[in-house]
Amino acid sequence: MCYHGGMKTLLLATLTLSAAVAWCAKPAVIPEIQQWIDLPEAGSYTLDEDARVVIPEDACADLERYAKTFAEEIDRPLVREASSWLWFLGKEAKPGDIVLMVVPDAGANQESYRLTAGTAGVRVAAPTPLGAFWGTRTLLQVFQAQGNTFPGGVANDWPEFSHRGFMFDCGRKPFALSTLRQLAKICAYYKMNELHLHLSDNYIWLHRYGEWFPQQVKTAADILKVEPSAGGFRLENSKYPELTSKDIFYTKAQFKALVAEAAAQGVTIVPELDVPGHALQMVRVRPDLMYKGSVGGKHDMERAAMLDLSNPETLPFVASIFDEYIDEGVFPGQVVHTGTDEYYGDNESYRKFVDAFCKHIRAKGKTPRLWGSFSHKRGKTPVESTGVQMNIWSMGWQNPVEATKAGYEIMNTLDVWMYIVPSGNGSVGGYGDDLNTQWVYNNWNPVTFPKTKVEDLDRAKVLGGSWAMWNDNAFLTDPGLCAEDLMPRIQKNCATVAQKTWVKANGRPYKDFLAQVQSQAKALDAEEPQPWELSFDVTVPEGNGKPILLASSEETDLYAVSPVNGNVGFRREGAQYTFDVKLPEGKPTKVTFHSEKYKTWVVVDGKKIEGNPVREHYAKTCKFFTLAKPETK
Repeated sequence: MCYHGGMKTLLLATLTLSAAVAWCAKPAVIPEIQQWIDLPEAGSYTLDEDARVVIPEDACADLERYAKTFAEEIDRPLVREASSWLWFLGKEAKPGDIVLMVVPDAGANQESYRLTAGTAGVRVAAPTPLGAFWGTRTLLQVFQAQGNTFPGGVANDWPEFSHRGFMFDCGRKPFALSTLRQLAKICAYYKMNELHLHLSDNYIWLHRYGEWFPQQVKTAADILKVEPSAGGFRLENSKYPELTSKDIFYTKAQFKALVAEAAAQGVTIVPELDVPGHALQMVRVRPDLMYKGSVGGKHDMERAAMLDLSNPETLPFVASIFDEYIDEGVFPGQVVHTGTDEYYGDNESYRKFVDAFCKHIRAKGKTPRLWGSFSHKRGKTPVESTGVQMNIWSMGWQNPVEATKAGYEIMNTLDVWMYIVPSGNGSVGGYGDDLNTQWVYNNWNPVTFPKTKVEDLDRAKVLGGSWAMWNDNAFLTDPGLCAEDLMPRIQKNCATVAQKTWVKANGRPYKDFLAQVQSQAKALDAEEPQPWELSFDVTVPEGNGKPILLASSEETDLYAVSPVNGNVGFRREGAQYTFDVKLPEGKPTKVTFHSEKYKTWVVVDGKKIEGNPVREHYAKTCKFFTLAKPETK
């Protein structure tokens, strides 16, 4: 019998450790199992064809939902059976059962679980259904790595921090709904319980619109008239339909389904609509509410994305947008993120707005979360802190010690370590193309802040940590990276942050951790883009005046005749791309699309068409052309 881990969690009441305790390798899982007791005498478990996922007859709906997710993943039946409890009473249960059960324990970590495995079966017991589901993540990873086997032993596991998340900016850059579903799957795999979706924003360097369109854009108000606009708002809105982005958006029904699908995997969607700055789409709807004051040292064009907080109509307007989603159940989770970062107007008006809006969100029964900004936006106006959460994203905008002393619960999403802005240039670190995951793995945890003593923080108010992918490189400067390009770094970064928010100390060197991350990429559809080709025999009818679609999927359409200009082309991320070739009418023609990482090209009747495809909007910035293979011809 071998024992590995700390002494924090409970051991099985019937288990007695021998005086001579040996340290053994525990199953390799990300994040690591906190405590492992090796029981080779119990034999290893094998997931055979007769295995079942079993829950008690009186199991609650949440446990059934999680069990159903797991049963579908391993392709085994889910059954309710009272006799599954007998295993714990020393009687024989059906061999091969994987039993999930809830054993309430108010004193235990509510996301903890105890997993017991041996030849006879596997039992996962937890104080909550979510804890039991995290136990299935451990099983799933080991099954995939070890050919559906699991070693005999006991895992006692729990997270060090209650909030473990990933923030994804789909406000600036459009992504298919399938991408968001994949993100939820990755988060769940690594026991990350929050997927924070930044659903509205605008181009971050608005002054460049004056450089690109000098005849059309001379003032901040002119930006609102330029098409395509510099803002994105990804949700259907009934009260203000013009608020919603035209390229890619999610209907309220689709978003509800996404939230439910994520919840079935233990992941809470945290929706964010950014106000009162980063609000260009809202200003477009109500240009009379555009901020009219000074922006200090910032470019005056910033006013196009700032709401006038001195106008008494601003707060009701903003509240009506949030209320639509809260009241209709589109935002069913407890936390609603209100943004509130990088507002360059008057401090007192800002503080008054944030205070009133936090109270409004609380009155709707929700917990407001915001990007901390009060160290920068100092003033006399008090701002609500009770029941308010805060991302610490910049030491200049919000000091974490000040935040916890003021009563805010905080999450560590500090920009210098936890922000990336994908560009394709290969840089790592804060605001780089990717996280420096080796540094994060070896040095970071949620109580790590520059020049800050851990003991000065109110540890009870440090909820956890997250990392953020900001797609600042969009609109005028979008290099063309697509979801397939981004997914490998998303998987690696989620795995790293999951590890650092779940356990106190790493049990193995980074190179071994990274090797396991890379071995899991295929299971999560997060491998580097793979080459593909599709060929079509096409005859364009004479006098054709309509687009001709060859293949389609949620992310990609292939066209023999593009709706933009009649050339051969494709759709990606809501935009059309065309090649410098038009098919002849009335003549059979063979068209072959080829794609690999960062490159897509077309061959017509054996001749490769030279030159990159041209994007419909902002073509000169696009340099990466990876294309997801369409599913349906």
